[in-house]
Amino acid sequence: MTRTHLRAADLDGPALVEGALTYLRGVRYAERAVALCFLPYPGLLPVEMIDRQAREFDEIDTALLIVASGARPLHRLWAARGDKPRAPVLGDVGGRLHRALRVAIVEPALRCHTIVVDRTGVLRLRVSHDFVEHDLAVLRETIDAAHRFAADADSPRTGAACLPA
Repeated sequence: MTRTHLRAADLDGPALVEGALTYLRGVRYAERAVALCFLPYPGLLPVEMIDRQAREFDEIDTALLIVASGARPLHRLWAARGDKPRAPVLGDVGGRLHRALRVAIVEPALRCHTIVVDRTGVLRLRVSHDFVEHDLAVLRETIDAAHRFAADADSPRTGAACLPA
């Protein structure tokens, strides 16, 4: 696995959080697995879908952070609409996260690029997908299986059972 050296502080930056433009403090994600979804078209998705996906990722103890890819200013993504997502949408000022995680900024990008980083800063998964229910469900199942595997590996009972009698 690749260590990204991504720390919670690296996620500090401007963001839409609970519908308000604010400055996101990454420390709130310390000791959590994080799925950073580099989304090339966040303003075009239904707000309900973004929020539902964030809740479903939260159920598997993983924070879903949408990273707005592209040149469009973060505060203008939902300016013409009355509803704004409650889930965090992080602005990547200067492309810092894109560069750190080697996600190309290509216009027009058609697919999401999601990077899953575990609690220790190890990059566990890098995948390109569409932001649709099926693709996200498969991603959640993969992350959940990895969480269960890690929990089983930490269990003294499991380790002892692997030893020869």
